[in-house]
Amino acid sequence: MALAFARAFSSAGRGIGKRSTHTYKVILELNLNKKLAVKRSVIAVALTLGGAQVALAQQQAAQPIQKVIVTGSNIKRAVDTETSSTVQVLGKAEIAALGASTVKDVLDTLTSSATNTLSDKTGGNSFAGGASGISLRNLGKNSTLTLLNGRRVANYGLADGGQQTFVNIDAMPSEVIERVEVLLDGASAVYGSDAVAGVINIITKRDFQGVLAKAGARQSLLNSKLDKNKTASLTAGMGDFEADGYNVFGHFEAFQRDPYTVRETINTVPAWWGKYVNPSYGVKSTYSYPGNYVDRYPSNYADPALAGKSFSTPVAGCTDVVDGTCRFDQWGSLGRSPEAKRYNFFGTGRMKLGGNRVGFSELTLGQTNTTYFNPPGILQYTGTASNWYNSKDGKLNSYTEPKLPVGHPNNPYSFPVALRYRYADDLTLAKNEAQSKQYRAMVGLEGSDYGWDWSSAIGIMGSKVDNEERGRRHAANYNAAILSGEYKFGGVNSPDLLMRMFPVYVFGGESKQTFIDAKASRELMQLEGGPLSLAIGGDFRRDEFSAYVSDNIASGQLVGLGSINVDGSRNISAAFAELNAPLTKKLEVNGAVRLDKVGDTDLSLVPKLGMRYEVNKRFMVRGTIANGFRAPNVAETGKVDLAAFRNNNVDPKRCATANQLYAALKTGNTLDQADALRARDLGCSVSLASLVKGNPNLEPEKSRSYNIGLVMEPLANMSVTFDYYHIERRNEIGTRSTVQILTDEDRRPGSVQRLPVTADDMRLAARAKELTGKDIVFPIGPISAVSNTYENMDRTRVSGLDMEVNHRWNMGSAGKLVSNLKANYQLDYRSWDTVTNTFTENLAGNYENYRYRVRASTAWSRGAWNVGGAVTYMPGTRLYDNKYDTNYTAQGCADQGIDAEYCQIKRDVVTDMNLSYTGFKNTTLYLNLYNVFDRAPVADVRTSYEPSRGRSVRAAVQYKF
Repeated sequence: MALAFARAFSSAGRGIGKRSTHTYKVILELNLNKKLAVKRSVIAVALTLGGAQVALAQQQAAQPIQKVIVTGSNIKRAVDTETSSTVQVLGKAEIAALGASTVKDVLDTLTSSATNTLSDKTGGNSFAGGASGISLRNLGKNSTLTLLNGRRVANYGLADGGQQTFVNIDAMPSEVIERVEVLLDGASAVYGSDAVAGVINIITKRDFQGVLAKAGARQSLLNSKLDKNKTASLTAGMGDFEADGYNVFGHFEAFQRDPYTVRETINTVPAWWGKYVNPSYGVKSTYSYPGNYVDRYPSNYADPALAGKSFSTPVAGCTDVVDGTCRFDQWGSLGRSPEAKRYNFFGTGRMKLGGNRVGFSELTLGQTNTTYFNPPGILQYTGTASNWYNSKDGKLNSYTEPKLPVGHPNNPYSFPVALRYRYADDLTLAKNEAQSKQYRAMVGLEGSDYGWDWSSAIGIMGSKVDNEERGRRHAANYNAAILSGEYKFGGVNSPDLLMRMFPVYVFGGESKQTFIDAKASRELMQLEGGPLSLAIGGDFRRDEFSAYVSDNIASGQLVGLGSINVDGSRNISAAFAELNAPLTKKLEVNGAVRLDKVGDTDLSLVPKLGMRYEVNKRFMVRGTIANGFRAPNVAETGKVDLAAFRNNNVDPKRCATANQLYAALKTGNTLDQADALRARDLGCSVSLASLVKGNPNLEPEKSRSYNIGLVMEPLANMSVTFDYYHIERRNEIGTRSTVQILTDEDRRPGSVQRLPVTADDMRLAARAKELTGKDIVFPIGPISAVSNTYENMDRTRVSGLDMEVNHRWNMGSAGKLVSNLKANYQLDYRSWDTVTNTFTENLAGNYENYRYRVRASTAWSRGAWNVGGAVTYMPGTRLYDNKYDTNYTAQGCADQGIDAEYCQIKRDVVTDMNLSYTGFKNTTLYLNLYNVFDRAPVADVRTSYEPSRGRSVRAAVQYKF
């Protein structure tokens, strides 16, 4: 809510209305966009958690009322006006007090943001590795619109899951931010597509003079490797806009996060992780270098005492033998946190051109490099084939790991032998480096003519990503190198050979957009409560998106890899209008409407209506009703070829027969019993290719949202807001599950691709007949692939409460104190049940769906000292997702041996403190202590990411030349 401080507090009467006539110096760090209009002498609070910069924010009556554009509107309004929509603001001082190293650090403090959104720390195996997103209301990162200075930012060059496009917030500079405005309301009527759950508007400095340098570092006090990062920034500008007629400045910042492995931080992982999640955690692997021979002597072996017996023997030369087996510490090369290097630049300029016209420009450049490490790959003979899809030829590929043949230089036996081996020749063989570059450049004009305030801009923006990886086998080259003996197990192998066996492969993508926009606003006439104001405008965008893989993936050369290919473009045009009508001194009504044409989809007409009513000088009611939409993106409607491979599927047309064959073959000899398992897998545990195509006939996702709230000032220096929200989204775009596709095979011809009945099918049937005399024959051939496409199919419904309380206290010579509390309470969250074709039960309070979230903070300032603290509270949740998730109910936990104590997510409370000092000339010192009470991470036996958390500290220094 409101966030700037005042040095003194007026004793004038409080209430909704205009400011008092007292004269005070204005500090422009006031959150000019959102002021509680619940008092005549408005006091804006800039919550600093470690620094309350306090100054009174009142104007002389003779001064003109300053007006600004508020996020969620195109109409300028007075800075002391609370709008009909809920807008939360994080000011520059508050952001500085957080000690935030990145934009993600800032946005993670929002009580309305989801906690399980994509992060570059844990996204190494995602389609969009190396990036972080933000999701409001837990409705997904593609339903939260992220803006920079009120305009769109290019989507990341890769779509998460091959489908979800989003803005990579890691590619934005954090030190140049003036404030972040968070609109917690549907805003498609103002901004168009994607603004379903809300809007995050990151607003930078408008001008700067001089030179400002800042550097900081963070370090864990639990383990020297944890939470280790460094930041540095430099801002330089010149020109006084009012006196010189221009201002131009540039800002550069760098961020580096150091990587660490499991072994380096294994002492920080709690005991429950090893007990319930990974019992072998920390245990050295038998897939080692130079390895172990693990096999069985042939039944006709020359030595009868050994015939048919299994054995495990370390290869000669092993230096780490434990319990008779050669070991390798894979945890020493398994990364727990990836290395990250980021470089961001922001530059802007403004120049007066005469005649109330101003030219402006912006340039944003970002580069991120994120490197993930995994242990080197292994040689593991199982006798089972690995299957994957060759998207270039449209065929299934198959590969079986070889044994070392007789006569192989590394086979000392007289029979083919299986070797358990790790390719530790080069510990970087399993590296994944995500490299992205992002840009936005624009120029524009703004001014005032004939009573209209207008602005227009033209620009380009884009993002290009290449994920370069190694570690997958080249099926032909790998097999040849092993069988020929060219690869020397435990010996020296050339980089050229290793590159042929484990080549570099690429998942890449690019998004590009050109745009032009224009808008204008004016006052039409005076009403009882103020001017009737109108805004109109439009924009045009050309949107292009592509995703690709290297040829060695597309042609199926690499074992087990799926592929993606997307290519498409679209034109987006829109026109909008907005009207704000203060009908009386108490009642204000506003409305907006927008017409969008996105590609080949139908026109989307999206309205929004808002109202605010001042009951009395300390109490206001507000509300909105809005439609919203998300247009299908190019990754959903364009030329799309997405291929993945899915295992352990039940084939409804073959599983019953497979079980009958299993029962029949189990009555036979040893070979028959082995065949019985294979027969069952042929129908009840099927591997198949999953192919997804784009759908040009998709309709937009649509939503309807309602908000109603109260704004109060119960005490002279206290403001309180309560807002209820309800959002229902329909026509959600997704794909049908494999189970659905197989069940509906007859109703959807062509969705399941099958091969003819195989020779293996017939062999097993013939043997079963010999054993039982019955004809047990597969009625149809095996599945090779299922075809899928994006469809409008699901819904989500969510409702809840947002609350914010601000309190300000002038303690005279003892300083100033400000307190803030933000909370979100989720009343209802329901997704769509595709089994019953109805909404699910209420999922609020289930796994990763917190019922509520609270953040309370306080800040004290006196002279050069600023001290603050914050407490974040997360309640506990159930361990299961929904009623179908029986593995983590109380009974499910008991069946798995999970103690009741861990069959839940317990509450989490984290306390942070901060300190800043401005007593040295032109210098500010910052100190942050995170997790002050050293609380251990909350136990989560479902997580796949090892939790570590201890106390950590960050120090920074800022100097202005």
